[in-house]
Amino acid sequence: MKILPFLTLALAVLTATEGRAFYESIGAKSVGMGGAFRAMADDNSAIFFNPAGLTQTKRYTVGTGYTLVNSGSENFHYLSGSIVDTKTSPVGAGVAYIYKKRDRDYDQQTEAQEVAVALAQEYLRSFHLGVTTHYLWPHRKGWRLDASALFIPSHYIIFGVIGKNLVHVKGDQREVDFGLGSRLGEYVNLDFDLLWLPKAKSDNLGYNLGIELVARKEIFIRGGYSFDRSDRDWYGLGLGWRMPRGSFEYAFRREVGGSDVTGHWLEIAVSI
Repeated sequence: MKILPFLTLALAVLTATEGRAFYESIGAKSVGMGGAFRAMADDNSAIFFNPAGLTQTKRYTVGTGYTLVNSGSENFHYLSGSIVDTKTSPVGAGVAYIYKKRDRDYDQQTEAQEVAVALAQEYLRSFHLGVTTHYLWPHRKGWRLDASALFIPSHYIIFGVIGKNLVHVKGDQREVDFGLGSRLGEYVNLDFDLLWLPKAKSDNLGYNLGIELVARKEIFIRGGYSFDRSDRDWYGLGLGWRMPRGSFEYAFRREVGGSDVTGHWLEIAVSI
């Protein structure tokens, strides 16, 4: 089925405005690896990080999560839910919802919401394409579109790329992220991401480095570091427990360099 190019065109026509997606609010696995997930992208958070990765698994997965981010003066709370179906069709599909609330009312906008819908398709068992369209409200209300690709020439190496904000509006910037991952046997997974803002005059590059250690094929220990564009670097640590019919994920994130921003991620998923 050669449908992804047509779906991408249709979504682009519908996407007239955009906002900023809540990438920091979903993906305990990616946070535990320092934000490096553009190449791995093998759980429900691929909807945001690289939708082409949805076709790496053949199952139904329902996930939910809670995130608490503390900036010292106030707290941000995120609730998320997602459903991914890659079992019944050669085309993978996923939908996610995120609700954000802040404790204090500085600007009369304490709540925000987002819905994201993703589609993906595998070609030749090694090349994957995906698209995600987002709708955000009430702050910066509107649509945005991302498109991505994943190339897996062997079990040991993975290349990923995602273009964000493909329909550009004033106030937001297009972004291109590149990911290089490696599965070293059954016990070590690595991911390196390069984040690029093509039109930014300064601070246009960011880097994420992450490692995942696998114990007994069911326990995952993660660590990573993010070199942010604005010098707000941060590190992440995480634990995961993978069961035959589900998973439990926890991650901790802390900014460095004098910042007091910390975060905790909890996610549970059930697979069929």
